[in-house]
Amino acid sequence: MIPKPPEHVATITDAATLATFCERMRARDWIVVDTEFLRESTYYPKLCLVQIADAEEVGLVDVLVIDDLTPLADLLGDPAVLKVFHSAEQDLEVLYQRFGTLPAPLFDTQVAAPLIGLDDQMGYARLIKALLDVDLAKTHTRTDWSKRPLPAGALDYAADDVRYLALAYHMIGEKLVEQAREDWLAADFERMVEPARFEVDTAQAWRRIKSWHKLGAAQQQALGAITDWREREAMAADRPRRWILPDDAVMEIARRRPQDVDGLTAIRALPGKTASRHGDALLACVQAAAAHTPTPLAPQPEPPSNAEKRRIKAGMDTLNRCAEDTGIAASALASRKEIAAMVDGERDVRLLSGWRAEVAGTAVLEAIKNAEAADGFGVSDN
Repeated sequence: MIPKPPEHVATITDAATLATFCERMRARDWIVVDTEFLRESTYYPKLCLVQIADAEEVGLVDVLVIDDLTPLADLLGDPAVLKVFHSAEQDLEVLYQRFGTLPAPLFDTQVAAPLIGLDDQMGYARLIKALLDVDLAKTHTRTDWSKRPLPAGALDYAADDVRYLALAYHMIGEKLVEQAREDWLAADFERMVEPARFEVDTAQAWRRIKSWHKLGAAQQQALGAITDWREREAMAADRPRRWILPDDAVMEIARRRPQDVDGLTAIRALPGKTASRHGDALLACVQAAAAHTPTPLAPQPEPPSNAEKRRIKAGMDTLNRCAEDTGIAASALASRKEIAAMVDGERDVRLLSGWRAEVAGTAVLEAIKNAEAADGFGVSDN
């Protein structure tokens, strides 16, 4: 029997009420959590609302009007209380930025859904429809959560994000127990709350530029220097990186590598105000890059040979069979890119660790080895 969703909903707007609410929640074994935030005009996401529920009540914490959020931070960091999210990545980012710690232990219903036969990467509305046959409203997906008062219906919309998640977690948990899979995702969830995942490496900011590989080695060096500068500038100003320098301007500066102000201002993609404000810094980036040996930012993989294609196909065929046999979406087990990496000799992939290795990884690796042997090559585990 499906339990009823928590009916009591309270909007929490003062420190005393927050402290009392968090004290009650810290007595629970689990809570469900969601956030509402904005980042259209900032580099860092701006936390506006935190929704928390258990099986009995929903609390909507208005973080913009409460000065002391210590009870909330303590609740989210309490190791005795499991925090349940759906598609937690962005929630974790904004909470880490706001409180400096990550909510743990964690359970993500989107990650767990494939283990009970649902699709991989299901959105929240689809999950609730599939499990509870409830159609959730989409009327406030574009709400400005920083405005007060919030528009009519926005708080009900926010409450639904945790009200039904509490039921979904209950149902998923029961199905995982029935299939003896309740412990399979522990390592996945631990990796999700590693702080290093949310630390920005400005030296890798070039990876955000989709066409970086179309540049020559020297141009790529310039691109790396420019994107590193842009990322640090955006962080310092707390403004979107595109506001500091648009991507098309980044690419064009890297491509042309101007040596002086005239060359820089001749780039049409570069806004005039940006050239005036940051021209010296951009030219310095180009000059610094020129001092390095022209080396590609990352090696470009060679297209797989026909033999490698056969091994990839053997691995993918086996992966799909294992997925069908276990009722788990193949994409939740591994990607084609991971199979290709295994063919190339890589063994530090998620498919060869934990529950994935047992479900499919060992069989996929064996299929790859067999295909390699059939081609007359030696087999190696290295």
